[in-house]
Amino acid sequence: MDGGWTRLPPVPGVSGAWRPALGTTARVLISDGHQLAPALREADRVIAEVDGLASRFRPDSELSRVNSDPRPEVSVSDGLAGLLAEALFWSRATDGLLDPTVGAALLAAGYDRDFSQLGEHAGTPAVPSTPAPGWHRVRLEGTLLSRPPGVLLDLGATAKAAAADSAASRAAAASGAACLVSLGGDIATAGPVPSGGWTVRIEDDHRGGGDDPGQTVSLLARGMATSSTVVRSWIRQGMTMHHLIDPRTGRPAQGRWRTATVVADTCLQANALSTAALVGGDGAEDLLGRFGAAARLVAADGRVVHHGGWPSQGEELAPLPSRAGC
Repeated sequence: MDGGWTRLPPVPGVSGAWRPALGTTARVLISDGHQLAPALREADRVIAEVDGLASRFRPDSELSRVNSDPRPEVSVSDGLAGLLAEALFWSRATDGLLDPTVGAALLAAGYDRDFSQLGEHAGTPAVPSTPAPGWHRVRLEGTLLSRPPGVLLDLGATAKAAAADSAASRAAAASGAACLVSLGGDIATAGPVPSGGWTVRIEDDHRGGGDDPGQTVSLLARGMATSSTVVRSWIRQGMTMHHLIDPRTGRPAQGRWRTATVVADTCLQANALSTAALVGGDGAEDLLGRFGAAARLVAADGRVVHHGGWPSQGEELAPLPSRAGC
């Protein structure tokens, strides 16, 4: 297909395609196969827009230019301002468990390039345990951004989910059909919900083919997100690292849970809560309860907990074996 898209195997009533995007995998599903092409075009536009705004790995992205700018105040585009505003909102809402100032900690952990290029980083300095500077030190007034010198921003916890929401909305509007967009485990839907909902398979790794233990659910909410310490992991100085940084320590989160899946009104909200649940560890269920969120939590030993009315149907009983570094 054009644009690097590959058609997914046919499913009754659903057509779809996938391609690599944003360092992960993009999938677009649509209820009217005749309208797949315009849906893919809209998804392509959103992916390109967000990549150009918020990628840490493109030196020409707006975020990279902001991070390399030594001035304490800079003007940003409306697009980047919108993504920053969402990140700061959810930082405040999660009591700082989400924090866009973890950029330097991610670099220290070795996440300094696209995940597909990561590997052993021998001979590098020891991983520091310095807390993140803190989201409260970032100010955004309209499109004027203020932050202390040296603060490196990262929007990985929110920008991809915001892209999924936007892509699903625009794809549904362009096609007139029900659409689902998945960006690496961040799922957004738009348009009329198909009869019985969207069938979604939940595993530790969104790239799984359905053979690993997990749960199959019918998605009726507009957004779902799965965050995990099992995927996007790598070795640094003999230590297993992952991309979910605890801003309180500046190190990869080492909490009670290894995977969290949350449903919400938007993919962005679901992603913010799933990420905060993993970082929050023992406080995850209290946090989710504050938002009335339903969630599926997987502990480090593979034990599964259904929270806030999450259904137990479709859940396999055999736990996943524990994996080192989870």
